[in-house]
Amino acid sequence: MSKRRIAGITVAGLAAPLLMLGLAGSASAAEITPVAEYVDATVADLLSTVGGVLDALGLAA
Repeated sequence: MSKRRIAGITVAGLAAPLLMLGLAGSASAAEITPVAEYVDATVADLLSTVGGVLDALGLAA
């Protein structure tokens, strides 16, 4: 699968929920909180992994 196709699928995956949110009106905090918590945990895991890789390579994180 090409990088362009992967990028297109990713954009579509992000655009669809945003479009639905825009069509349905504003979202309440109860709807946004679980998504924000998931994104926060995912980013924290990613940064932790990147830091571990940099440390293993002997580079400053």
